[in-house]
Amino acid sequence: MKTTDASAASNAKSPLLTLCRVFTFTAALGFMALIVIYPRAIADDMSSVPHGALVGLLFGMSIAWVWGLGFVPKRPALRLLFSPWLAWALMLVFSWIIFIK
Repeated sequence: MKTTDASAASNAKSPLLTLCRVFTFTAALGFMALIVIYPRAIADDMSSVPHGALVGLLFGMSIAWVWGLGFVPKRPALRLLFSPWLAWALMLVFSWIIFIK
């Protein structure tokens, strides 16, 4: 199913979509601020950093940045990769592993 530029433009101007993009971008910004400003929230020392979970969180955060800034790929595989659903799933699961577990 192909979308035209007109339908993509009308989807981009939806107020709910804009709100979702702002919320996703703000979440990515919050994770970035926490990791950069207070890295001890992740681990007390370098040897106790959960590297695998941190990579997953950073992937989710990166996808959230890309989608939150408005990038919409035309290829279905990339559209799935840069979807907010994947970004939120990665950020929620791996932040739970890092901060709660």
